[in-house]
Amino acid sequence: MVMDMRGSVSSIAILLAVLLLSPCIMDGYAEREAVLVVLEMNIDGGAVSFVESTINSNRGRVVVLQINSYGGYLSAADRIISLMEQSGAVCIAWIPPGGYAISAAALVSLSCREIYMAPGSVIGGVKPSPEDPKVIEYVRARVRSLLEKQGKSNITWIADRLVNEAKTYTATEAGVIGLAIPATDLLELLEREGLELKARVEPSLWDRLLSVLSNPLIFQILLFAGVILILAEIFTVGFQGYGIAGVLMIIFALYGMVLLPVEILHVALILSGAVLIAIELLTPGFGVFGIAGTVLTAIGFTLTSISIPREAVTGLVITVASGLASLTGLFLFIAIKAAKAMKIRRVELRERLAGSIGYAKTDIGETNPGTVYVLNEDWTAYSIKGTIAAGSRVRVIRVEGLKIYVEKLEE
Repeated sequence: MVMDMRGSVSSIAILLAVLLLSPCIMDGYAEREAVLVVLEMNIDGGAVSFVESTINSNRGRVVVLQINSYGGYLSAADRIISLMEQSGAVCIAWIPPGGYAISAAALVSLSCREIYMAPGSVIGGVKPSPEDPKVIEYVRARVRSLLEKQGKSNITWIADRLVNEAKTYTATEAGVIGLAIPATDLLELLEREGLELKARVEPSLWDRLLSVLSNPLIFQILLFAGVILILAEIFTVGFQGYGIAGVLMIIFALYGMVLLPVEILHVALILSGAVLIAIELLTPGFGVFGIAGTVLTAIGFTLTSISIPREAVTGLVITVASGLASLTGLFLFIAIKAAKAMKIRRVELRERLAGSIGYAKTDIGETNPGTVYVLNEDWTAYSIKGTIAAGSRVRVIRVEGLKIYVEKLEE
């Protein structure tokens, strides 16, 4: 009787334990949500922007990184690896049928928890170019560290083969040495990992543009052009807008060199747009500065909004942002009204300028502007005939925007 009671109690205890643990067991086998990130581009600034925005907008999901790339830049690969580690996202690399993960792309693959390779795919060739001994040693250490994190064996041998010998492996070969797991297709990968694919993300037009800007030839031209435009703004009398374009070119170039985070690029677009809008309000013109400023500001805010994680956009954030936007809109409306009144007064000034007498502070040519002093202000001026020497008395013939055209008065 006592034994029967003890047996019943034991059975009930076991049953309760099973019932309590069953949700946990089921959770362990429940499918996790995944996002397929199609990284079929060079590993450069565009790839960094693409991966960062995708991770931020898919928090909590497993990242299946579909890689089909011949590689790119070591600095960009390091940035992508750092983004993955800092976000805490679970990453699984997938090299599709006939695909390739070479050089920097292979390095990105190694940063994932597992690498799956389809028939006909290859991985490897991690030897950096040009072959600097310090860089080679760094890449070897980087590969060993990533393999160690994956829990692989023979990490030193694999790293030496990938880096020193630039070895490339097929799916079968990579499976034999434990570098990757052969898989027939993406569906097999999802089944093995217990994943449910919820989204597929490809690089946007903006990411493609940033990828082009990351080309050394392109960002060097941007740097050169940016410096020239800034110097042109400095040595030209009056604001012409060259400086804004020059600063933007330099910032794009620095981002292309993976020296600036993408947030700086967004801020630069917004600030440049704000400056152009302010110039439009303060100076008469045809609205070119205002339109350009509005477009740049809209692009900057749009890119910032896209890069913000979904969970960070709370009700409070939306409320505060809406309030600030409304307040800014009110101030902008007041500024536009004030600017219109100022433009009316400037029309009167333009009428007063026509026919006014002043003197040349610098030499003035027909194509090379100079500076004249008229109505207690300095103006950018062009000669309507010949060169006018500094110190000569001049008369204003006509006014075009912020420029005036003058003739020399005979003594």
